[in-house]
Amino acid sequence: MPFMSRLFLDDGELDELTGIARGATRLGVKKTKFQLQTAFLRDRGIAFIPNARGKPVVLRSALESKSAGVAPTQGWRPAAIGG
Repeated sequence: MPFMSRLFLDDGELDELTGIARGATRLGVKKTKFQLQTAFLRDRGIAFIPNARGKPVVLRSALESKSAGVAPTQGWRPAAIGG
């Protein structure tokens, strides 16, 4: 498995995680698959970065730390200012 595919979820995994495999039209408003997936991830607090096409890119580590209940660590502060 190439390095980049281990680092990020692939399209199939993202579809499975969100349960969204295609766009939808509701009340005459069209939403792309990527827009729906982005809303799903944002609602559940899953970290992602939209790429240039608007596709949400999810790091595997974002899901692993969320499932393990690991809280994000505080940023580093030098001891000189009370860190």
